[in-house]
Amino acid sequence: MSNRSCEVFVNFMYEEINRFIGHPDQASNFDSFFGTEAWREGIKLEDPRARNRFLHNLYYQQLKIEAGSNYVRSFGMKNFKGVVDYYLFYATNNRLSLQKMKEAMWKVDESGEFIFSDATDPNQLVLFENKPNFEILKNQILEQFSGSEATVAEIEELILAETAYRETHYKRQILRPMELSEPPGIQVVNAPPLRKPGTFPDKKLRIRFLA
Repeated sequence: MSNRSCEVFVNFMYEEINRFIGHPDQASNFDSFFGTEAWREGIKLEDPRARNRFLHNLYYQQLKIEAGSNYVRSFGMKNFKGVVDYYLFYATNNRLSLQKMKEAMWKVDESGEFIFSDATDPNQLVLFENKPNFEILKNQILEQFSGSEATVAEIEELILAETAYRETHYKRQILRPMELSEPPGIQVVNAPPLRKPGTFPDKKLRIRFLA
């Protein structure tokens, strides 16, 4: 991560990790893998879903804090039974690399044995589809900015860094209908005189979220 152009994919083999997490012979291996002894708390969690999220979130945290990754996303890989077999963790400090990774993931063919989904936030899982559910993204934007103001650049950074969606998924699909609705859901507070309503060409435009 000290190399600005570095990007990594880590295959987090959850089923195997879960199977051997309590084995005494594997303690040093897991210390090395997680970079901390905090994983031991996961052994105490009997609820399978709780243990899954604990170990997932611990590794996510280690990539952010210990490895110094500005951008971290994870993708759940489910088998034909609908059970998460493993996660792919992606980490980088390069914004363009993150954009390209997301572009590639949204092109994934879902007709195979595994189903791709952004699993970083268990409450906002998104399958990578040709026709995304933009209502989910709208709710994520409102959760962050409702009743406040943000620049177009800040909105785009939230989408890129903190959601499963791409940086191309919000102007026409979300901001435009929100501004043109009656009553409007947003207001551009620093719009230039010749700006066409429903367009957001300048990332310095400041959006006031009215709802």
